[in-house]
Amino acid sequence: MHSDTLTEYVLVNYRWVFVVFFLLPCTVLGKMWAVFEKKSWSRRRRSTGLDHEKKVENIQCEVRHKNLHAPGRVMCTARPSWRSMTIAEMTYKKRMFNINVHLDEMISIDSHNRTVRVEPSITVGQLIPILIQSGWTVPVALELEDLTIGGLVMGIGLESSSFKFGLFHKTCTRYELVTADGDLITCSESENPDVFRCIPFSYGTLGFLTAIDIRIIPAKKYVRLQYRPIRSLEKIQSSLIAETIDVENNDFIELLMFGKNEGVLMTGQMTDGDQNTKNVNKIGRFYKPWFFKHVESLLLSQKHTEEYIPLKDYYFRHNNSLFWEVQDIIPFGNHPLFRYLLGWIMPAKVALLKLTQTDTIKQLYDKHHFIDDFILPISNLKESVEKFHEHLNIYPIWVCPTVLSPSNGLVHSHAPVDKMYIDIGLYGEPKVSNFNSSIVKNLELFVLKLKGFKMMYVGTYLNEYEFKKMFNHYLYQSIRIQLNCKHNFPEVYDKVNKKVRR
Repeated sequence: MHSDTLTEYVLVNYRWVFVVFFLLPCTVLGKMWAVFEKKSWSRRRRSTGLDHEKKVENIQCEVRHKNLHAPGRVMCTARPSWRSMTIAEMTYKKRMFNINVHLDEMISIDSHNRTVRVEPSITVGQLIPILIQSGWTVPVALELEDLTIGGLVMGIGLESSSFKFGLFHKTCTRYELVTADGDLITCSESENPDVFRCIPFSYGTLGFLTAIDIRIIPAKKYVRLQYRPIRSLEKIQSSLIAETIDVENNDFIELLMFGKNEGVLMTGQMTDGDQNTKNVNKIGRFYKPWFFKHVESLLLSQKHTEEYIPLKDYYFRHNNSLFWEVQDIIPFGNHPLFRYLLGWIMPAKVALLKLTQTDTIKQLYDKHHFIDDFILPISNLKESVEKFHEHLNIYPIWVCPTVLSPSNGLVHSHAPVDKMYIDIGLYGEPKVSNFNSSIVKNLELFVLKLKGFKMMYVGTYLNEYEFKKMFNHYLYQSIRIQLNCKHNFPEVYDKVNKKVRR
């Protein structure tokens, strides 16, 4: 075997040695440090009165200082690239003026108006437990604990309840923003409505998001989840469409496909159960099998099953295995012995994985790995799965329906009324012999042709014309002029194209 090929093989197939014996212990230390830092911050806040308003004032001062001393440079946050959940390195930060935006707290819960006000860097894993303890939850709760609320607004966020509530930003009622001039503005459906519509998917190119108001709904104890194995692509599509219509009986809909013609359709309802509730599966326990493996076992046995899952466990059902990404890093991670001994540490922090990646590993990752999400009309499910099977052959595939509304914003339904779409998530090693960037670009053009959308956390090979054809820029460009963004913030494309996000 050639030495370069041997090196590739070792780095790709034996990275688990580094992860298990170095990154997992570092993950433990990182969690301990986060607890210490949180307590230390709380003490400082009590003694100095450093509240949300003061932190926002500091951001405004930095922006005005930049305008005075570096008026020609565009701005972005100073948050290091390795701290984000995306695997891509955001190289654009090196040439932009970095503004420190440290906003990671929950500000308040307004039970009367049923909203929670948060700062953008608070994570889903921090917010959801607080809300559940208070008897509330958010309509669209993302499944990975380290995702930030600001990232779900400035990018795209959806979950198994999105067929009912839409993308995450559709549950937000108000944004607070520091503009290019250092002013603080708020926007909602009734106040600066055009700005409100353009903030989602704007990737921080209209201003610095400093607070978000999110609708909350009463939380219940369990999700009653039904699993239905299906072995026909046509039946999978028709069954999924039928379930999205049944909004009265379904609160959650999710599909995992384990092959081109086989998958498990899951439907769930929030419920408090009763004293006779049985068959409770606490899948959040560290020693439990990874959720997707649990689902796959039901496909293999062809069992139509119903069980009750604690609400928080259901929300974070894919967290321990990062969907199925961890199995490519630690192939034996779902083995009972590993789960019982080290499952409590899982998953290794994505930030640490990124921080310790060498250029060689990054290049190999691009060569041997694919991760992306595509939002397409639900009627194109069969056509899309066949296309992705031919050019990627990655399984499992995550399929999550979401309703999109007509809008002047960047992401919207192409129909004059609400329309059902699906998110198709592909994460893993392509099982095709000729995988390369040209294939990825062709898949992006395929999505564009079907009037779909591509998530941008890993960047895009689309050129600027194609990108603006996919995402409606008309109102967005008008708002950039209104907020004086031209020489102060880059455009979205300048932050998501593959030249600056690799």
